Amino acid sequence: MSDQEEESPRQDEFGQRIIKLKELTPLEKEYFDKARQRHKENIYKDQIVQGRKFEGVAFISKPAEIIFKDFDVGKPHTIIMQLTNVSYTFNSFKILPLPEAVRDFFELIYTPPGRVSAGMSCPITVRFTPQLNDDIDVQLQCQAETGPFQIHILCTSKKAIAKVEQPVIDFGKVILGEDSTLILKIQNLGALDTDVFIRSAKGMDLQTIATESVSQKSNRDRPFDEEGILPYLKQLKFQRQHVLQGYSMLKIPIQYIPAEVGPFSLPLTLYYENFLHSPPCQIEIRGYCTEVPIYVEKQIYNFQICLFNHIYREKIVFFNRSQNAMKIQIQTPKETKDFFEFNPKLGYIQGNSKFEIWVKFNAERQLQTICQRFFKDNVIDVPFKLIGADQKMPVPFNIVAQMTMATLQITPARLDFGKLFDGQGAKRAITFENLSDLPQELAIYPLPKEISITTDLVPLRLLPKQKFTTDIIYRTQKVIGISDRQDEGILKCKIVSGTISTKEIRIPYTCEISKCPLEFSGIKFDIPVQQIDEKYSTTIDIKNISQRDIIIEFFLPFYELCGLRMAPMVQQIQRDQLIQVHLEYDSFFKKLGAYTLQELKEKYENDPNNNFELRLKIRYEEEERKKREQEELKKEEEMAAKGKAAKKEVKKDQKKPEKLTKAQQQQLEEDERRQAELEKLKQEEERIKREEFEKQFDSAKELRNLGGTLVEFNKPEDLNYSQHYSWLIPCYFKYTDMPDNAKQVIYLQISTVTIQKSLLLSKTIIDFGEVAVGIRQTKELTVFNQTPFKAELKMQMLPISCGFTILNALRTIEPSNKKSLIVQFQPTEDQPFEETLKLYCDHAAVSAKLKGIGVRPEVKVVPENGLISVGGVVLGEYAERTFKITNVSNFPIKFQLISKARGVQNSCGTEVFQFIPQEAIVNAQQEITCKVIFKPDRVSDKFYDLISVHVPNQKSEKRVFIWGYCYNRQAYVNIYQPYNLIPQINEINKKIEFPFDQLKLKDEEKVYTYLNNKIMLEFEKLKEEDNSRKIVIGSCKLLDPKMEKPVNYEVILSKDEKYFVCDNQKGAIQPGNEVVITFTFKPPQPDQFIASIEALKKIGQWKETKIELKISGGFLKPGVQDNISYELILKAFINQI
Repeated sequence: MSDQEEESPRQDEFGQRIIKLKELTPLEKEYFDKARQRHKENIYKDQIVQGRKFEGVAFISKPAEIIFKDFDVGKPHTIIMQLTNVSYTFNSFKILPLPEAVRDFFELIYTPPGRVSAGMSCPITVRFTPQLNDDIDVQLQCQAETGPFQIHILCTSKKAIAKVEQPVIDFGKVILGEDSTLILKIQNLGALDTDVFIRSAKGMDLQTIATESVSQKSNRDRPFDEEGILPYLKQLKFQRQHVLQGYSMLKIPIQYIPAEVGPFSLPLTLYYENFLHSPPCQIEIRGYCTEVPIYVEKQIYNFQICLFNHIYREKIVFFNRSQNAMKIQIQTPKETKDFFEFNPKLGYIQGNSKFEIWVKFNAERQLQTICQRFFKDNVIDVPFKLIGADQKMPVPFNIVAQMTMATLQITPARLDFGKLFDGQGAKRAITFENLSDLPQELAIYPLPKEISITTDLVPLRLLPKQKFTTDIIYRTQKVIGISDRQDEGILKCKIVSGTISTKEIRIPYTCEISKCPLEFSGIKFDIPVQQIDEKYSTTIDIKNISQRDIIIEFFLPFYELCGLRMAPMVQQIQRDQLIQVHLEYDSFFKKLGAYTLQELKEKYENDPNNNFELRLKIRYEEEERKKREQEELKKEEEMAAKGKAAKKEVKKDQKKPEKLTKAQQQQLEEDERRQAELEKLKQEEERIKREEFEKQFDSAKELRNLGGTLVEFNKPEDLNYSQHYSWLIPCYFKYTDMPDNAKQVIYLQISTVTIQKSLLLSKTIIDFGEVAVGIRQTKELTVFNQTPFKAELKMQMLPISCGFTILNALRTIEPSNKKSLIVQFQPTEDQPFEETLKLYCDHAAVSAKLKGIGVRPEVKVVPENGLISVGGVVLGEYAERTFKITNVSNFPIKFQLISKARGVQNSCGTEVFQFIPQEAIVNAQQEITCKVIFKPDRVSDKFYDLISVHVPNQKSEKRVFIWGYCYNRQAYVNIYQPYNLIPQINEINKKIEFPFDQLKLKDEEKVYTYLNNKIMLEFEKLKEEDNSRKIVIGSCKLLDPKMEKPVNYEVILSKDEKYFVCDNQKGAIQPGNEVVITFTFKPPQPDQFIASIEALKKIGQWKETKIELKISGGFLKPGVQDNISYELILKAFINQI
């Protein structure tokens, strides 16, 4: 197809060709709009007649509105209207079409009149045929020459249109007990009938609210009376549902019967069946209930609690609110005429005044029988009425009284205190139960001097139905000359019931009194107030005043409940013997719970230390176990001896465990699950049982069964909380030669008070550790006062010999303040010291342990034997030695070296032995080295010094013995006399030099030199075990080693010598060394014949042998001879004739 070929024409759905018009150009659109406007402006024209211009509607319709009222659907309705020309001259009209929605329902029938002259009419018939039951409200549009006009067409269907004339119904003031009626008017402006429903403001059905109000309590999730209008509905009477006729007036009477004084307002809603044209309408019912003119002062006159056979009176007052006087009369039930009397019973009460009537109530015993219908649980409630002449509503009032008897039950009726000893007391519980509904007061007065009551409430006031238990205590009085006696008496108990009844009850008592064979230092012990964590101890003296031995045994409650300990608990007392029992109290807060006793019993029963039977059982089981182990061991040894064959037989007999099937496994799991559920259920039941038991547990009663009472003050978390316990401790005793059933008992009363910590110490234990005897050491102790009161601090005196002292004075401590105390420890002996420091004030006490160990200082000297040999020195030189002093104490010590004994001294007066240091301080577990300088200025072998290491208060004195020699030359000879022990002062040789000696010797003559060259060695007579003598040859150490030379020696014995032998005859000695040479005596063998003769024993002769000793070498001073010969004289006794 070519490009010039035209497209096929478009067609519609019916196959018709669609012709598309050409669009107007803008110029054509403009010309078209202007032509349209000119056409509109030329439709209407002004009408001017005789110079007057007509203005307004040219045609008037009669009727002015076309109304088709209450039409029926499908039924035609016709109205003829007259259209009159009211303009100045001829005029014409044209009727335009109705709106398309209603155009089919109307038909206009008329003959077009053409031009109509002024004042002429044209009839037009309007026929309306409705097809829908809907209202039509349209305008019939018409055009005249002078302008357009409209005719209103209104078509209304049949309907009910309700209208309330007065939505607020106000009853005004209505007297209580009377009623008032008003009319609610509802007008129906429509043709249809409609049902009228009166409902609540929220649309709830009033009938439903009234009938279902009883079930409101059971159905809490959805209550019927949500608006709370039920009390208001009960005060109104009206019909809830009505029928309103068409074009009529409905009158609904509403009656207001007030039930309570005050304003009344109830909003309601009127609902109509034809709710489309009559919407719900809100109405309100108002009113005000005023009180009745005659009223009573109180609705109920309560006589409270009354006793039978007593008369009571009460005044009843009536008031009149109105202005007029009114006649009144009281109506009473016929059963009460003999018990209630009104005076006056008839009278007049003036306007705005009051009227008093007195009632007399005679509460005779037959009242409860005759007036039974007015009784309920011993309470009588009688209704009465006051009738007023001009008052419809009577004035009701009730007289109420609770009837009771003045009864007090005392249990037991007779008090038997049993058998008592002189000076002992016993208590019996007595119970007073008030069976009356009135409170009762009782007082036991006067009390005999032997009787006392534990309660401080005098008189005792018992509330109705209250039960009070107290203890009557009987304390025996010693009567001189009478040991066994019977005491009987009567307690007078005065009882007051309320304020009108008084009576007296007598309670007899009896007691058997005998003399106790035991004499106690006290029966009642009041332990001072103790803070928690404190301890208090005392002693109880018990003396057996009988002529027979007695065994006693104390029984204490559990320590966790009382905090008391006694030792010994069991003791045998010989006649006329006095023993002491130690009593100790540990202060802590104690509480008896529901399961405390059970837990403590299990604890002590399972503790072998406290259960003797359990201890025997464990010992027996241990022995049995050892026997089984030995038997099993023996069997194993026998089996091992049998060999492998026996083992194979055992293996064959052993069966493998069978494997469970799946069903068996499931059954086993199911059984375990059931068992777990049963166990859980059992635990829950046990828990519930425990909780119930704890609720019913009476702690005070259980405590009394244990012999204790508890009084608590304040709450446990309060700082002023305290526990006051009182315990009766039984002491069972019997004569040792009597059976166990002959035991008797006496009770000790111990009272304790435990309080919170109000006085606090910075330390509860002050340990000084080890302190040297006589040395003072101090420590600080701070006391805090946490109470709101001043604490005047006091102290229990410490023993003089305890070593502890408080240095500063005790002062008053202000509230929330503190005080520092200085504690001094000065031991007097080397032993441990321990004391308890007790501080107290008026309201608290606190204690601290004071510890310390008194020790004496101790030192050790090295060498341990204390022997220090300086050796020999050459005149003009000196030698040094050292020793150590060790402080083995745990504290520093100061020592001083003091000379106790000295040998030869220097000629110039200087010290031969000098010590560095002479005195010093040695720290604990430390040591110090002391240097000894030996510097003599003369020749002598008698230089020594006995030194005491002096330490104050030391355990044992330590001594050091130092000795040395001084010679003219390096070589020296001396008799060998070693020191094995430190010599005593009286054993040391005295000085050989004195100021007033008549004979003066040279120093060289005092030692073995060329001036003194004879050395005597004498063997003791007839001592074979002591047959040797020794000499020492030494070589001095010089300060200058270059000057040192060896020392040579030689001992020359005769060849014919047969009695003495020398072990080392020749040798050389190096400087600083010594050689000890031993000479041994060898006596000849005694003659056997002579030895057998007793008369010849110890008879013999002394044998002397001279031996030459040669010394040479060594350092020599100028002019000193080198070679020196010494003459050794050996002397021994020979037992020969």
